[in-house]
Amino acid sequence: MLTKPLHGWTDFSLEGTASYGLSYLDDIAFEWVEQAIHGLETLLPFCVKGFLEPGRLICNVSYWNCYIIIESDERYPLQKENIAYIYSHTSMLEFCKYLYMDISNYIDEWVSFVDYCDDNLEEKRQKLISQIEKLKRLIDEKEEYFDQNHGFL
Repeated sequence: MLTKPLHGWTDFSLEGTASYGLSYLDDIAFEWVEQAIHGLETLLPFCVKGFLEPGRLICNVSYWNCYIIIESDERYPLQKENIAYIYSHTSMLEFCKYLYMDISNYIDEWVSFVDYCDDNLEEKRQKLISQIEKLKRLIDEKEEYFDQNHGFL
């Protein structure tokens, strides 16, 4: 879903979608994990975002699907031709599992993804480890709610 961060960029893609280059303007690991935790805690849809430079990506994560919106960076009200809508049959649980794997596999790169030289990287690392551990616990706890045979409870 997310590639290994390199020089302030990562690529994002879901099943059935293109690949979108997201920049360091958002601290993706911290922001997306926080949203995923909230979504699993409440069992409510959640939203993550990223900058494409130019443009913005917004991904609405619902129970059984994800809906990606690509908007232009223009400051005036958006017109329909400046917005793209993309659908992926990726459930909330799948999204959270992918996010957990992608962040935990490259923890050090994600810690320094947004680094303005004034951050305590070890402190950030410990915070991110704590967040992804919480995400993993929630994934394990909530898996039964996404059972394909029984549907979302």
